Amino acid sequence: MAQSLSLDVSNSVGGSNRAPILVANEYHHWSQRMERYLRRLGRDVSRSIEEGPHVPVLTPVQTDGATERLGGGQSALNRPTKDDLEKMESDATSFYDISCGVAPENFDIIINCKSTKEIWDVLKNLYEGSEQAQYKKLTTALNEFNNFKAHSGESLEDSFKRFNLIVIKLSNAGTIRSNHETNLQFLNCLGRH
Repeated sequence: MAQSLSLDVSNSVGGSNRAPILVANEYHHWSQRMERYLRRLGRDVSRSIEEGPHVPVLTPVQTDGATERLGGGQSALNRPTKDDLEKMESDATSFYDISCGVAPENFDIIINCKSTKEIWDVLKNLYEGSEQAQYKKLTTALNEFNNFKAHSGESLEDSFKRFNLIVIKLSNAGTIRSNHETNLQFLNCLGRH
C-alpha cells in the first residue's frame, strides 16, 4: 500500500523530465504543476495553452515584381520562418507533454483534441465546471470563510488546519485574501473556550 501511494504521488507530481499525471480529484494542483512544467520548457511551450497553436502566415512569393507561379496557375508561397518553425515545435512539445500528463482512464476524453489549448480547455471545463459551477464553489468557500468557528474542545492546530483548507478553497476559486485579513478572521473565529 505504501509503495502504491508513493508511486501515485510521484506520478502526480511529475519530474524534471516527466510531466505530472492528472489525478481526477487533484485537478487544481495538476494544472498548477503542468503550467510550471511547461513554462520550464520555454515561453512558447506555455503559450500553446493560452493562445492555441501557432499558424504561420504564408504569402505568395514575389520575384522581380511578378508573383512566382507553380504549375496549374497556383502562386508559390513563402516558407515558414525560423520563428514559425520554433513555435510549431513548441506546440508539438506541449501537445505531447500535456497528452502524457493525462491518465489512461481520462485519455478518451482528450483523444480527439487537436491542440494543447483544446486539451487544456476540455479538462478545465470537465474538472472546474462551467462559470455557474465556479461561482457556486466561490460562494460556498466565501460562506465557509465568513462563518468559520472553532469547535468546542478543538485544538488550535486542528482549527487552523480546517481554516487553512477553507483559505485554499478560496484561492482555488480565484479569491486571494491578504495574510492580515486571513489572520484576523482566524483570530476572531477562535472564540473563548
